[in-house]
Amino acid sequence: MSFLYTTPDENFGTVAECNGSLVHVDSENSPALRELQTNNTPLYPSIQFENLTPSEADFVSSPPAQDNLYVSCCNDIKSHFMKQMEEKLPLIESTPIYKHGKDIYEYVHNRFLKSHDTLLQHDIFQAKKDAGLFKCIAWHPHQETLAVAHDDNQVYIYEKKQEEDAWTCLVLSHPKMKQITCLEWKSKASGTLAIACKDGVCVWTLEKTTCAEQQPRYHPAATMRFMSHPGEEDISSLAWDPTPGSHLLAVVSAVSSTLVIYDLMLNRTTPLKRLGSGNIIVRWSPNGEWLFQGGSSGSNSRVWDTRTWAFHKITNPAGLWIQAACWLPDSRTLLYSMCGKSDVHAVHLSGDIVKTGLINRQIFSAASNTVTTDSGATQQVGGVIRDMSIDKRNGQRLAIVFENTHLIALYSVKQVSLLSLLEEPMLFPIGYIRGCSVSLNGNTPLSVSCLPENTKPLSLSFSCTHKDGALLAVTWNTGLISFVTHTFLTDEEIRKRFM
Repeated sequence: MSFLYTTPDENFGTVAECNGSLVHVDSENSPALRELQTNNTPLYPSIQFENLTPSEADFVSSPPAQDNLYVSCCNDIKSHFMKQMEEKLPLIESTPIYKHGKDIYEYVHNRFLKSHDTLLQHDIFQAKKDAGLFKCIAWHPHQETLAVAHDDNQVYIYEKKQEEDAWTCLVLSHPKMKQITCLEWKSKASGTLAIACKDGVCVWTLEKTTCAEQQPRYHPAATMRFMSHPGEEDISSLAWDPTPGSHLLAVVSAVSSTLVIYDLMLNRTTPLKRLGSGNIIVRWSPNGEWLFQGGSSGSNSRVWDTRTWAFHKITNPAGLWIQAACWLPDSRTLLYSMCGKSDVHAVHLSGDIVKTGLINRQIFSAASNTVTTDSGATQQVGGVIRDMSIDKRNGQRLAIVFENTHLIALYSVKQVSLLSLLEEPMLFPIGYIRGCSVSLNGNTPLSVSCLPENTKPLSLSFSCTHKDGALLAVTWNTGLISFVTHTFLTDEEIRKRFM
C-alpha cells in the first residue's frame, strides 16, 4: 500500500494507521482512502457537537401566588432598608472606622474563610476551563460508547450504531455537576459512570435503552448517586478499581492531600491522609495492585500497593506537578509528564514495592522543533505536553497532544524489561496526526475533509474494545470529535506467526 506524508500538509487529514504508516488524505477521492476501503479497514464517522434542545412539559400545574399581609409588609421594609443603604453607603465608606473594619474583615476572610480556588491556579485546570466545548472524554470498557463532558455542565453519551454507521446521543444533567474535570466508566459494569465535579463525585447508573435518534436528548433511564467527603472539594481526578469486584473508587482533590477510597459495595469511605497541598491525578494499574497518586506543586506523588496500602514517594520538582499519566498493560510501568515540560518519564515497579522500590527515569523528550512535509512546507511540532493516552488493550501505541501545536504525535511503545529500561528506548516516533472529518451517515457517499489550520486538539482517548489494533478518539476546539483507526500486528500475533 502506498501512503502519503508522515507529517501531513495543511490540506491533508489523518484517517488511519496501518502497520506503522499513517494514512493522510485530502478528499474522499484519495487513492490511499480507496485502498483502505478495499482492505476493509474500518473508518468511524466523526461527531459534530449539537446543543441539547430542552423539551417543555405538555402541562405544568402551578398554584397561584398570593402574598399575605405579613409577606407584603416584610417586602416593603426590606425595599425601604435597601434604598436607605444605597443612599448612605458612600458616606459610610468614607469613615475611618469602616476602612479599619474592612481591613480586618479581608484579612480574616482571606486567611480563614475564603474558599479554595486551586482549580484555577493550575494550568491543567485552567486549560480545561478555557478549552471550549469539551472538558474530558472516556471510552466505555466493553462497548463502542463514548462519554464526553461539555462546558454546559452536562455529559453527552455517544453510542455507535453498527448497522447505520452513525452515533446516537443521550445526555446526563444534574445541578451537582459543576466544574467537571474528569469522568471514568466502571470497568466491570455495563453502565456505571463516575463524574468528578467541584463539590464531589456523581456516580450514574445507566439502564440499557433503545435510542434511534441522533439528536441529543436526555437519558430516559439514568439514576445518580452523589458522594462527597469533608474537605474534598474541587475534585481533580478519579479512578475505578479494575479488579473483578470493581467496587472501589479512588478520588483526589486539588485542595486536599487526602486520597479518598469510596467502597460502593459496603457504602464505606476511607480517607488516606498524608502531608501535602493537593493532588492532580490518580491512576489505577490494569491489574488493580498499584495506585498512582500525582501530587501538586510542593507535594509528593505516591505509588500505593493496594494489597497493603504501603506507598513509595516520588518527589515532584519545585513548581511542577503531574500533567498526564497512563499505565502500560503490564501493570508495572507508568508513563507520565510534568506541567510545562515536554519530557516523558517512566516509573517501573519490580517485585514488592516495600522491599525493592521503583525506578524513575526520563525516557523521551518531545521538545519543540520544526519538521518539513513532503511538499517542502515547514511545520512546528512537539513542545509542552498537554495530554497523552496509551492503547489500553495492547500497550503498543502512545498519542500525545501538545499545548502549542495542532498536530498529535504518535509513538510505537516497546515493552522493555527492568534490566534493559536504562539502556533501550521505549518510544519510537511514527508520525503526526492532523484532524480530519469523516462523514458516513445514512445512504450518502463517504465524505472526507481536513480540519482548518487553526483547529486545536483538546483531549484524546484510546478505545478498550477495538480488536484489530486500536481506535483513537480526539476532541477539537471546533466541537468535532474525530477518530483514527490503527491496524497493526500486535506483539502476541508476531510471536505466533514468526516464533
